[in-house]
Amino acid sequence: MAKKNKPTDETKEIHIPQTTPDDEFYDNTAGTIFSADSDAQTGSNKQAQKTTKKQQKQSANNKAKPSKNKKPLITTVVVIAVLACLIGLFFLVKNVVPDNSEDNTQPTYPTDENGEQYATDLKGNKINSEKDANGNIIIAGVEELINHVPADIQTVKVTNESGTFELSAETPTEVTTDADGKKTTQSLETIYKLKGYEDAPLETGMPDAVANDAAAVTTTNVVDITGANPSEYGLDKPNATAEVTFTNKNKRTIFVGNAAPDNAGTYIMVDGDKAIYLVDSESVDSFLYKSMSLLDKTVTTASDSDDGATPKKVKISGANFPKAMEFVPNDDETVSTAYYKMTEPTKCFVNVGNGSKVLESLRSVTANDVLAYKPDSKTLQKYKIDTENPYAKLEAEFADTKILLYAAKPIEEKSDDDTGTVTTSVYVYSPESKMIYSLTADKVAWVTTSYEDLVFEYVIKSNLTSIKTLEITVQDMVYAFALSTETTKDDNGIETSKTVVKFGDKTIDTEKFDVFFQNLESAIVNKVKSGKVSGDTALTVKINYNTDKESDVVTFYKGDTGKYNFSLNGNNILGDVFDTYVNKIIEDVSKIAKNETVTSV
Repeated sequence: MAKKNKPTDETKEIHIPQTTPDDEFYDNTAGTIFSADSDAQTGSNKQAQKTTKKQQKQSANNKAKPSKNKKPLITTVVVIAVLACLIGLFFLVKNVVPDNSEDNTQPTYPTDENGEQYATDLKGNKINSEKDANGNIIIAGVEELINHVPADIQTVKVTNESGTFELSAETPTEVTTDADGKKTTQSLETIYKLKGYEDAPLETGMPDAVANDAAAVTTTNVVDITGANPSEYGLDKPNATAEVTFTNKNKRTIFVGNAAPDNAGTYIMVDGDKAIYLVDSESVDSFLYKSMSLLDKTVTTASDSDDGATPKKVKISGANFPKAMEFVPNDDETVSTAYYKMTEPTKCFVNVGNGSKVLESLRSVTANDVLAYKPDSKTLQKYKIDTENPYAKLEAEFADTKILLYAAKPIEEKSDDDTGTVTTSVYVYSPESKMIYSLTADKVAWVTTSYEDLVFEYVIKSNLTSIKTLEITVQDMVYAFALSTETTKDDNGIETSKTVVKFGDKTIDTEKFDVFFQNLESAIVNKVKSGKVSGDTALTVKINYNTDKESDVVTFYKGDTGKYNFSLNGNNILGDVFDTYVNKIIEDVSKIAKNETVTSV
């Protein structure tokens, strides 16, 4: 009979835990003195770390001064001699050794008729305590009412003013067999599911927070061991109730009352124990969650690469935008200051600041709240989400993903000074996640932006080195300047480049022309407009490039008082500028053609 070969590779087996007998758990009941949490088989060490810190804090604050023991009688002479020595030693230490001591004053406990220390709750009732060998109290009021780890949990059912949610937990184990046949078992990550939303992704850390709080309950103080007047602590009608079922079918119930004054913690009761306890508020805060707060709030994911962070194409449409707007990255090397181009409803560069704010904030967006999952038509209507005729719609294409979102009209509230309104939040629906979210307005700038916000802020911003000729027409007079780049080398072989400008056969001083060109570029859009051009032309600037790009023509027309309207390559007005800039170019173009000095605007 052939012998079986030893396994040469490590093998793994995944097991789902079955019901465990009660005696394998250490589920302490009320009144048990604190002992450190075990780190074994825990889904998270959060609660263990919390309770360990509580123990250290309580131990430091509640250590009593040693009890007074009777001393044997000694003769007066010896007492005087010893006293003299001590006084001398005191002054020696006082004058030689610096006093670096801190105030180590510690609370004292009352003693009974036998001189034994005892602890009390906050109402003065005697409670259990832990003492050292000398009878001094080490710890009092710090008790483990529930002592489990998250991996022990089967379900947690929470009821609070927001409703009820039930969280189920399952912690698989992995059995690994090495080459020698030795098996090792370890727990894997706990899998949580929210009842009614079993197929919905859950928010990272939120289910763990509930499980941590439910698995272990450690008090910081005993408020009233008798449990008198629970209504004083909000425990007659608890703010939250958490029913915990463990894998061994053992059940515990936690009642959460009001917050104690001065941030001292939160009042609780556990099971049928009538005693009222105080715990750290953060150890029960998850029992106040809304069910939807456990769902994943990720609206859009982050990009895994730099290429994925920049959109390839973005379209913003909807009732808030009379004409849909489309954007692409700027690939025009003649204007390096712009990052994006608008392709619809008009062709122009995109405002640098506003464009970045809108188009570069589409990835890695997290909502403040989840409002609904798999909403039906009534739910969509409730949050004023209309996918057929939306207030705002976003379609964005990236290298690694596509984004489709619908938004309702932003919610507005009165400003703090009551002088107007401010946008506070926006409801957004994602067909991909099937969730309706609530976000602060700053996270969805694409909803509140406008065409006016996104038109380029400069009238002319071409790179000087990309211009072949600059033709400026004033009252039918055309001034044509030819530009070229001249490169020279010094004795060390270092190259230097400069722009050479000519008007006809005349060379224009480079520094003088730079001032003129900077004045031309300094025209900032005062107000974005739309409509057909009308009126007489006052100034035309035609830019011919030394690349394959077609020429650009910027035309200025008389507009409102103190303004000129302008258009780019067409009959549609893009906006207006103050006449100071235009009049300066009209005045200086003949001067620079004569190589005369011009001043800055």
